[in-house]
Amino acid sequence: MSIWELVTLDKLGNCQLGKQFHKPKYDPCLFENGHIPFVQGQHVNGKLYVNSVEKYYNEFGLKQSLSFPGDTVCITSGTRIESAILKFSSCLSSDLWGFNSFELVSDPVFIKYCFNFSEIQRQLVAISSVGRKYLSLERLFKVPFPKPLLDIQQKIGRILSTYDLLIENYEKQIDLLKNQRTKEPSCLKDDSYIINFPRT
Repeated sequence: MSIWELVTLDKLGNCQLGKQFHKPKYDPCLFENGHIPFVQGQHVNGKLYVNSVEKYYNEFGLKQSLSFPGDTVCITSGTRIESAILKFSSCLSSDLWGFNSFELVSDPVFIKYCFNFSEIQRQLVAISSVGRKYLSLERLFKVPFPKPLLDIQQKIGRILSTYDLLIENYEKQIDLLKNQRTKEPSCLKDDSYIINFPRT
């Protein structure tokens, strides 16, 4: 049985803060006819993946930002520590960290679930709440993360993500059923369904 080594996050991959160099940060000229997903803090909500965004950078927006590849683990930098994985190449807002695993060293899905571990959550919240309430890179690299063998990381990631995706699918189905129940049946809106009874 292998012993899980504890290491800091910088030994498992690269971590960079999202970039927004242009001022004002949300100038409409950055987004007009945009097609490059722009992920903000509210889109990282603890789900396995970032499932939706509200804004898209155009080429001008991309030039003043930084593109992160799919499988990047997005991490919020405030005292509310949440994480989620990018499905596609995207730009991140300046209040998000982007973590990219070292090849053959760490698995992004496993790392994402490490941020859900209660002990890691407790330590991250504690250090980000001292003084300036912000999860800096220095603070992030102080917390030890487990480092089992890569194949074990991948196996754990597959098992946990299977359950998460099933739950997410059930939640979507429940939402669809709720929406259907609140909609008025179409036959009630269609005059062709009105029955004219004969007069007696």
